[in-house]
Amino acid sequence: MSVNSHDAIRYSIALTLLGIAAGILSPARAQNPAAVGIFEGHGDVGSVLHPGSSDYDTSRRTYTLAGSGDNMWSNSDNFQFAWKKISGDIALGAEISILGAGGNEHRKAVLMIRQDMDADSAYADVAVHGDGLTSLQYRDAKGSATHEIQSNISAPSQLRIEKRGDYVYMWLAASGEKLQPAGAAMRVPLQGPFYIGIGVCSHDRDSVTKAAFSKVELHPLAPISTAEKLTLHSSLETINIASTDRRVVYSIAGHFEAPNWTRDGAAFIFNEDGHIRRLAVNGGKPETIDTGFAVHCNNDHGISPDGKLLAISDQSQEDHQSSIYILPLTGGTPRRITKKSPSYWHGWSPDGKTVAYPGQRNGEFDIYTISTEASAGSEEEKQLTTAKGLDDGPEYS
Repeated sequence: MSVNSHDAIRYSIALTLLGIAAGILSPARAQNPAAVGIFEGHGDVGSVLHPGSSDYDTSRRTYTLAGSGDNMWSNSDNFQFAWKKISGDIALGAEISILGAGGNEHRKAVLMIRQDMDADSAYADVAVHGDGLTSLQYRDAKGSATHEIQSNISAPSQLRIEKRGDYVYMWLAASGEKLQPAGAAMRVPLQGPFYIGIGVCSHDRDSVTKAAFSKVELHPLAPISTAEKLTLHSSLETINIASTDRRVVYSIAGHFEAPNWTRDGAAFIFNEDGHIRRLAVNGGKPETIDTGFAVHCNNDHGISPDGKLLAISDQSQEDHQSSIYILPLTGGTPRRITKKSPSYWHGWSPDGKTVAYPGQRNGEFDIYTISTEASAGSEEEKQLTTAKGLDDGPEYS
């Protein structure tokens, strides 16, 4: 069959219009300019099969969003978004409930900060999934891949996203607890003006997911004053080497440091408040390893190659300078192996018979080794370096 150029043009236009009418093609960024609650507008971002909606119940002060879309991941997003255009440091918080049983377990409701309305825009969001998984998700540049930091809190009762400068932070409240930093933070440089709001994605192009957002609060963040008393928060995260995605295992308003994997990969050993803690890799509450009199342990500790012994550096005795001790990994009475101090454990030999460490002697820090069978004063340490200045952090090949 032959067609002339005019027929070809009409044929092409007819196919395109038919596609839109059937919902096969959905124009990206089909924003509805109508305001909804505190948000200036709403609409679908990316391509969706079923148009979404955003409604606000003034009596209950609750937003209900319905959204379709394949996903909000990789380098493209498809979802329903209610938004406000804004600049500066900002916080958005809410209680979120994904409505209805069934549906894809990866469907999600989000608090989002987004550079623009393109499907591949740079963004960051705090997302709660259908199965309760909650993450700080981000695309740090337009068109790049999405990554995430998973929280150790499932199905939180309250969520908040904060933007301060180039960084975004996730705040969560577990059931019955108060809102606090969840340990997840990432640098995502979003330049003002940008869009902030709430969104829903079904993670299934053939279905629609609904979510309710209540107690929604949007407010600017004042600069942190140098006179304010700041709270230190520490978090322990694992990172997937292939994807670089992360997961928060443990997070507190306090100071802990130096996690070591146990040899079987089942737990972490770290120091906190002068004690040595053990924490399962899937999280939970850490337990304290009994180190007897050694209650001022610092961050120089490690597990023997056979996984049975623990070397610690503690400064609770005598001159209160760090000395090296060995004890069973399960806990017990520490045995001191270094006579001189300060000494800071740093490496086990592969056969487990020797440890290497930096020590300060006559005002100079050098590297030393000593037998793990030694007891304080029974064996002289061996000096390996003599360079002026700080020699630190020895490790065996």
